[in-house]
Amino acid sequence: MKSLYGLLLTTLYLTLLRSDIVIAQIPKSLDSLEVYVQTHAPTDTNYVNALLRMGNLTTKTRANYDRADSLLRVAEKLAIKLNFGRGIYQANTFLGANYYLSSRPQQTLEYLQKALAIAGANKLPPRLLANAMTNLGTAYRNVNQPEKALEISLRSLRMQEQYNILPRNEDTYIGVGLALKNTRRSREAISYFQQALVLNRNLNAPYGMAIVEQNIGRCYDDLNQYDKALAYYRIALKHAKESESELLQADILVNTGLVLRELKRFEEAKHSIEQALVLNKKQESKGAMATDYFNLGQVYEDLKDYKLAELNMKKALALANELEDATKIAIYTQGLANLYGGMKDFQQAYVFQLERNQRMDSTTTVRTSAEVQRMVAKYETEKKEAQIKLLQQQAKLNQQESERVRFRTNVLIAGSVLLLLLGASVSAWLLNRSKFQRLEEAQRLRKQIAHDLHDEVGSTLSSISMLSGHTDRLLSQNRPETAQKMVQKIYTDARQILESIDEIIWTINPGNDSLQRIAMRLQEYAQPLMESKDIRFLFVTDPTLEAAPISMEVRRSLYLIGKEAINNLIKYSEATEATVRFERKDSKLQVVIEDNGRGFDMAQPSERTGQTSMKQRAEAMGGSLEVQSSPGMGTRLQLLTELT
Repeated sequence: MKSLYGLLLTTLYLTLLRSDIVIAQIPKSLDSLEVYVQTHAPTDTNYVNALLRMGNLTTKTRANYDRADSLLRVAEKLAIKLNFGRGIYQANTFLGANYYLSSRPQQTLEYLQKALAIAGANKLPPRLLANAMTNLGTAYRNVNQPEKALEISLRSLRMQEQYNILPRNEDTYIGVGLALKNTRRSREAISYFQQALVLNRNLNAPYGMAIVEQNIGRCYDDLNQYDKALAYYRIALKHAKESESELLQADILVNTGLVLRELKRFEEAKHSIEQALVLNKKQESKGAMATDYFNLGQVYEDLKDYKLAELNMKKALALANELEDATKIAIYTQGLANLYGGMKDFQQAYVFQLERNQRMDSTTTVRTSAEVQRMVAKYETEKKEAQIKLLQQQAKLNQQESERVRFRTNVLIAGSVLLLLLGASVSAWLLNRSKFQRLEEAQRLRKQIAHDLHDEVGSTLSSISMLSGHTDRLLSQNRPETAQKMVQKIYTDARQILESIDEIIWTINPGNDSLQRIAMRLQEYAQPLMESKDIRFLFVTDPTLEAAPISMEVRRSLYLIGKEAINNLIKYSEATEATVRFERKDSKLQVVIEDNGRGFDMAQPSERTGQTSMKQRAEAMGGSLEVQSSPGMGTRLQLLTELT
């Protein structure tokens, strides 16, 4: 359900991209701008700004993407001719927004990447650079790269804090919230959306308020808190009407209808989606109309009005075919197959299910619902019923066939007995093998403990013994100051031994066999060190990893790599901000440690950073370690390993 409207309007706030342009005596309405452009010569930056405003308003209020594209390209050419860097940046930004709303994600990404590069090359103000990063985060989400979106949106927030940019860009908080929502962290996302809502209220921006309120509603929708979602959708619709954005109103109405459907309030749901359809017809938005028709068909299906359900779903499929939208075609075809199954028209259900399967990519696994599978089976049964009856009439077995059946039965019985005996033998072997493996694991653990004690404790105890003897000689020679230094060294070494023994005991304790434990221990180690250097520290753990088990060997390597990386950060980075994140990436654990410090030249690796030993530990536990850094740009360490 949510995939249908989530693609249409994940972040319409992109059309609210801040211009950061001081425009003198340029009209604000589209009609006035048309007059201005026709009556002024294209010779100065004001003319460029007028074209930019026209293009943005044409996208935002009329959804006329071709017209907007033409205006913005003229503006870009004139800005290049006038060497107007801010105008070039803004033209590419609005082109990206235009492509976003016309559902061309790759072009959106390309133009917003270009806009950020232009802003940097022209040394535009920090506020504008931060806004460019926020916009690029939207583009990354649009091409399904939520991690990159989250990363660059947080960079934008850090820049705004670093330069004390006030007021903060509300769209940045929306960007972080949407990236969190797209990674199924809707509860965390709500807090960022709430901050964006406060900023939009301070700006008295009904359009922005509507966008944020709708996204909060969608988060509660994801959390199955439908009453809260509905309340936010109602407020969002009120603000969308104040902003006179019919496109946004239509999307909110669809979301409202879908949540009403979840609440079994089907008549209200139908009315809400019908209102959205009227607005989308007015905008001539065929993709949105297709979504509305299909959602309306599903509501009629809930109301048992199968004829109207069929009519609306077929309209949706016709529009999807006209747009050549493969994703929607697959969804609508599957919906019709399910509908015909509910109508007991198993032949049509079979036809549409077959069509849907044939349209799917050959590399995609065909997932058919249990209900449709039953439909197909029943249709096949009905089609072959006459043949089965004929076969039953002819299925008179003679005596010879009966004897063969008895013979096969006896063979099967004998084979079953042999299989039982074989199974018992295999079970006994597996039991003994399991015991042997446990003995091997215990022996390996003993060797590991002995090795750790020898390497980390034995050598230090030998050092303490030598220093103690040397201290006695210094005291006998009446050299107390030098002896005091030796005592201090003994104290330091003794404390190091205690820490090493504590780490060994913690590593072998079965109670610590979870990622939550290792994350907590690493945070406890890092927090005081960061505070001692006045480093703003953020430690984030994916909630889905809390109960994930982890072996002793991996736990130890993971902790030592994290400890080494944090020590390097404290000693060499000169950072003011640092982040540690434990995240799930498909079936793998990803640990990211990054800072905004001075960085270093990757072409001239230093042994003091311990990169070699960290990479060896990562490889030993079946993972990989990647370090990214450059002078003045901070350092990022990424560890990937399989979850057990």
